[in-house]
Amino acid sequence: MKKPFLKLAVASALLFSNFALAQNELPTKIQAYFDTYQKEYPVEKSYLHLDKHTYTLGEDLWFSAYLTAGSVQIPSPLSMTLYVDLFDGDGLLLEQKIVRLETGRGQGDFQLPEFGKPGTYRIKAYTAWMRNFGEEYFFTKDISVVDGAGGSFLPEIKFNEISSSEGKTTYRANLIAIDSKGNPLANKNLEVKALGGEEELYSQNLTLNTQGQVSFTFSIPEKSYPSQNLELTYLENENYSVIQKVRLPYSLSLADIQFLPEGGHWIVGKKSQMAFRGIYPDGMPAEIQGEVVGGSGISFESNFGGLGKFEITPEKADYQAKITAIGTGQQITIDLPKADTDGLVLQVVNNPAASYITAFVQGNYEPNSLLLVSQTRGIINYMIQGALANGVWGVRIPKENLISGINQITVFSGDGKPLLERLIFFQKDDRLKLDLSQTGAISVREKLNLELKSSLAGQAMPGSFSISIVDADQAGDENLAGDIFSSLLLTSDLHGSIYRPGHYFKDLEKSTHEALDLVMLTHGWRRFEWSQVLAGELPKVEHFIERGINIEGQVTDQEDTKKGLGGGKITALVGEGVEIVSSEYGPNGRFIFRDMDYLDSAQVTITAEDIRLKNFINVDVESPKVVFNSLHGKYPNQISWPKGLIATYQERTFMQRLNEELDVMDLEGVTVEAQTIEKEEEEIKKIYGAGDVTIDPEKIPASVGFTNVFQLIQGRVSGVQVVVNGLNASVTIRGVGSLSSGTEPLYLLDNMPVDAGTLLQVNPRDVANVDVFKDPAKTAIFGAQGANGVIAVYTKTGAGVLVSVGGTLVTRYGGYSVPREFYQPKYDTKNTATAATDKRATIYWNPLLKTDANGTVSLDYFNTDVAKRQLLILEGMDAEGRLGRLVRILE
Repeated sequence: MKKPFLKLAVASALLFSNFALAQNELPTKIQAYFDTYQKEYPVEKSYLHLDKHTYTLGEDLWFSAYLTAGSVQIPSPLSMTLYVDLFDGDGLLLEQKIVRLETGRGQGDFQLPEFGKPGTYRIKAYTAWMRNFGEEYFFTKDISVVDGAGGSFLPEIKFNEISSSEGKTTYRANLIAIDSKGNPLANKNLEVKALGGEEELYSQNLTLNTQGQVSFTFSIPEKSYPSQNLELTYLENENYSVIQKVRLPYSLSLADIQFLPEGGHWIVGKKSQMAFRGIYPDGMPAEIQGEVVGGSGISFESNFGGLGKFEITPEKADYQAKITAIGTGQQITIDLPKADTDGLVLQVVNNPAASYITAFVQGNYEPNSLLLVSQTRGIINYMIQGALANGVWGVRIPKENLISGINQITVFSGDGKPLLERLIFFQKDDRLKLDLSQTGAISVREKLNLELKSSLAGQAMPGSFSISIVDADQAGDENLAGDIFSSLLLTSDLHGSIYRPGHYFKDLEKSTHEALDLVMLTHGWRRFEWSQVLAGELPKVEHFIERGINIEGQVTDQEDTKKGLGGGKITALVGEGVEIVSSEYGPNGRFIFRDMDYLDSAQVTITAEDIRLKNFINVDVESPKVVFNSLHGKYPNQISWPKGLIATYQERTFMQRLNEELDVMDLEGVTVEAQTIEKEEEEIKKIYGAGDVTIDPEKIPASVGFTNVFQLIQGRVSGVQVVVNGLNASVTIRGVGSLSSGTEPLYLLDNMPVDAGTLLQVNPRDVANVDVFKDPAKTAIFGAQGANGVIAVYTKTGAGVLVSVGGTLVTRYGGYSVPREFYQPKYDTKNTATAATDKRATIYWNPLLKTDANGTVSLDYFNTDVAKRQLLILEGMDAEGRLGRLVRILE
């Protein structure tokens, strides 16, 4: 482990400037802290490049993983294990991938649930080492998932007025509902529910008019729920209902609206720049406008992210602001921070044409001894002591000292008290230049060749990249979702979420730079607290760098004798000898196998022998614990219906299924004995075939904490409602039903009919998978018993986890996820695979693309049957962590 740390420390040291400072305690203490931090606690950051950001249910989501380390953010030589979690719109953890990294790079994919719920899904990516520095460092990205087979109920809701009184928020709303063809749902009935978190706050039945419209008013408690939404249910027929969820706006009085003078203070009689930020409890921006009461006509208005600023020269200490919510007209009045009568103010000027950044400190302060520290991610680029002269101290910070990212400028008193602080964003001229040349036309199934070149300052620069090429007419606005620059240089270093971070890197226009500076004025630095720096408090390490799969467990005395354990040797055998690892344990019985390297879930045989008890011991393995079982729900302001993507849904789904069948046929020709036997056993076990949805507990990390099998189903299958009450459980499957057979589905346990109570007694850890049958064509095999659908639970052979015998335990333990290969048709030859209509949304995907020593790489691919414009996004970095991104429309 010493070499990777040394590499980071050396790279960081190269960036330190020579400071002409007096040898006093404060500068030395600050410098020493950051030196130690960078050498011993290099922070890791993760980023995922997705193939796109809007998907249909059942579609494949592809990602390329980047991991950087240290303040210079080079490709990480540290962690080799990255956890990637996928959550649905309600915040339920659907699946986790464990990605193997090599020099900070990896790849993976998710297949979105075909019968899942549409909504705003989220992805998180993190390493175990990152957990020492707080969950705010974790990479998070939102994606939009729509039901391509839906379209019967597309509601649009407008909140005309929101008011609050006596602890309640009242909404006056208009709703219009159409289907995918634009036809109004005339005279149809809807059920509307308002939910705050998981609490139902309001419920009402509504009837639409002949135009598919209805106006209604309702009230809910005025509370800061972490999320709140309207659940709209439309009964398509007597057996099938469609549910859509939209975000329910908050009362303006619940918004956190802060007015933040530049530097942190403003003084009576001195002109100040006053920034402001409005944010609701769910993290969404509050778009507001208003005026300063008694402020000589000063008015203000936020941008799309709830941010804004205005100039003011205070004539008194106390001011208020009258604020109006844009769109609803709700008004509130709040106090501005009190203006000081004396003290210091800070103004920072970043002129793009200048070779330095200027910091002006004005006012008065005694004793007149100040220290200015400028740092980026713990790298001090300028530190100088000074004093006010005629009430002013000006400092020029050379830009040549800075590195790309957020720079923090702090002014201290002589005794170490932080007085003023300002963040600025600086982009050094170290962005990789990416060039593209194209051969071939954008026509039906035409072969295209692309040659990519990466360079820096005119010199070839090899690097590691990922590239996505999608049908531009099936893609959303990919620039707003965030990119490698906004993630690694912006959002990962700031407190709170940044709305549409990609907006701040979309171009080099002045207005974009000004919008980015608003982010700097209104967000706090995340990484260091000065109180900790001055006290020398370093991060507490509770999670170590993982360079492989770790298996932890416990050895115990089989007979609970008075002798107790003496310690001994313990060995783990993976599969039939894929890997053999030996370790030791002490008298406490704790053991850990570190840095194992194997793919997928494998059989692991663990054998221990105690020096005192010999083989009269038990061996237990701890189930891995997930960081997040769930998140707060996140809901769209309106229902998304991307017509270009929806129009190709059927053809894309057919082609995807055809490719999966061809993959199975190819696999049958491969001799992999253990996998074939396992597959045959599963097929024999499922005498009724696979269901419409198959739930694999091994893909649900949170299932290790489940207490019954119904938790495996709950919230994971669209149209399936699960209610567990004590020793009873009830399941309703929408879309199926029989008047003569009640509402409960048929329950099967290893193909045998049982009742819900019996399934409640099954340990979820003993379950191999659960099949849900919804389609009448598939439930027909069960006869009248299956009229309401079927829930089939299949247990593991031999109960899955075997009991430890004589110091030996045989179990299954998950390894690294196996990344699938992106399907690329070859249209220069005709075969079964190329016969289907090709309307793919993602045309080409390569998660690990390397340019050679000359900075070049060439690639070939074929166009689809329908794409007339292709959106290409290329991202990546070189070995020094310098970033590059290219967005191009090919037509």
